[in-house]
Amino acid sequence: MQEALTNSVEAERMSWEEISRRYPDEWVVLVDADWENEGDFEFGTAIVFGHQKRRKEAHSDMGRALREFENVGVFFTGPIRGPLPRLFIP
Repeated sequence: MQEALTNSVEAERMSWEEISRRYPDEWVVLVDADWENEGDFEFGTAIVFGHQKRRKEAHSDMGRALREFENVGVFFTGPIRGPLPRLFIP
């Protein structure tokens, strides 16, 4: 991890529950996550590099984060909106 986060909002490590509570219904750019399972969304803690109300703005933050970190992701802290996926029942 870099010594100092030049563009970060917070430099403290937080769990997903803490991040969701602090930034409700926002897009968060997370860096340096300590993934518990590489196959899904389980991590212990991560650092919030940036947070935005709009996904497009979060992707801009992500571009900046990628210049400093290898471990970067963008996630929404609120409920999933949109159509439910189709279920295939044979």
